[in-house]
Amino acid sequence: MGIPYSTTYAQALDKHLRVKHGGTWQYVEDVNVKDGGSWRDVKEVWVKHSGTWRLIHEGEHFLFNASINSNSTSEWSLASHISGLGYGGNKIKGAVIVNSVRSQVNLGNFSNDSKVYLRINSNKRITGKGGDGGNRGGQNGQGGQRALYTRTNFILDNAGVIAGGGGGGAGGNNAQCTYQNTYYYGCMKGNQCSGTSQNFSTANGGGGGGGAGYPGGQGKHGGQNGQQWGGGGGGGNDGCGSNSGGQGGNLGGGGQNAGGSGGGGGTAIDGWSYRYGQNGNNDGDIRGSKTN
Repeated sequence: MGIPYSTTYAQALDKHLRVKHGGTWQYVEDVNVKDGGSWRDVKEVWVKHSGTWRLIHEGEHFLFNASINSNSTSEWSLASHISGLGYGGNKIKGAVIVNSVRSQVNLGNFSNDSKVYLRINSNKRITGKGGDGGNRGGQNGQGGQRALYTRTNFILDNAGVIAGGGGGGAGGNNAQCTYQNTYYYGCMKGNQCSGTSQNFSTANGGGGGGGAGYPGGQGKHGGQNGQQWGGGGGGGNDGCGSNSGGQGGNLGGGGQNAGGSGGGGGTAIDGWSYRYGQNGNNDGDIRGSKTN
């Protein structure tokens, strides 16, 4: 049986045996050997080269080819996808192709010898949600969300964008306006005497703008909502020492401080140490931190 993905992905994923069929070399999924008169499916194929045994085919892994075609602000889970294909084990090898805009992608935690070829096509992306802006009164902005999570080894071919959501801008401080009023009253011998008094009113600060992302974060109290590529502006102030709200962060960036603190930018890739190879467009456009 042939493999379910292209030869380009097969070469990058490695450990696939090739056979010549009809004059053309083809990668195969299963290898059978005749033992004691019966054909048996083998788990691994080794060859001796220059005195050393080398593994050239892994036959125990479940092979798959997944394409994420629909835009969605929900997380796409590889574990759920594999389970839906009827496989309940932990050894996998295959391709995940992002051909849409997705808020989060989770490659799961499969065996140490599992491998995923992750391809983000041109003009497509994995973009975490933007953080909401902080309320007026000096409230902090929310942090942006992560984009990609993995504890499974992967090869990266990024022709699009992988970006954490931008942090929400902080809310501006409120203040108090003071007004001095002059008043008059009757005093001795029919004269008019004057006095002064103070009145106070609240001067509101502006709310923080939402961080960039998919979806963008919500702006608060005059702050603008974040968009897919840029953070929203902060809301204006009422003067008297009150502060305008902070600008929401762009993709992967933190929100602006105001009375409170802007939210931190979301992680682009949580599981960077599991990236064991690159192919095609290599790392490409990554916005935000790379951790673990």
